[in-house]
Amino acid sequence: MRAPVGEGKQRLLEALFEEFGQNGPSPNLSMRQVAERLGVHHTLLTYHFGSRPGLLRAVLLEARRRDNLVIAATGDELGFVALCRAVWSFYSDPAHEDRTHAFFHLVGLAVYEREAFQELVVDIDHLERLLEAAALRDGAMETDARQQSIIATACLRGLLLQRLLSPTSEVDAAAERFITSLAAFEGEGHAPSTAVGQTPTGQ
Repeated sequence: MRAPVGEGKQRLLEALFEEFGQNGPSPNLSMRQVAERLGVHHTLLTYHFGSRPGLLRAVLLEARRRDNLVIAATGDELGFVALCRAVWSFYSDPAHEDRTHAFFHLVGLAVYEREAFQELVVDIDHLERLLEAAALRDGAMETDARQQSIIATACLRGLLLQRLLSPTSEVDAAAERFITSLAAFEGEGHAPSTAVGQTPTGQ
């Protein structure tokens, strides 16, 4: 049992990941159920996170912070297309499916309560910045790099949502086809070696 006395928000986040893994607690669990699993009183969670959406938001932000460290660690070595493929491979991994569910759940709430989820909205832009930097490294002009990153991020997230709603091999094939088509942005005059329709690396 973890003693609640002096338990700060960050320590609770660490306990949440320790207990529930990198995806955090299921969105279906109540605050009381989560607190019971942690061995703390549910009012402690309410004090630090406010509500179940607030707890999920905090867990997702921490998970995305850790994800971004992993992606950013390779991002400096990858071009725009390769980084897009790495992002897709990472988030389409079945091991991260619960986290992806939580992401779209919270994004839906943010559409209606933008101010309450402002931190999440700001955090969402981080992926775009990583892709924009990769496009700039490939020689794209600043405006083009920004637009490319917006298009790629929106399309990859849309494909991830489609994958949750209709998990078929066609979605993975469509994702690879989209990523392959991005080679045109690099100005190399040829597509990456991966064939259209081939399942992304790591899938």
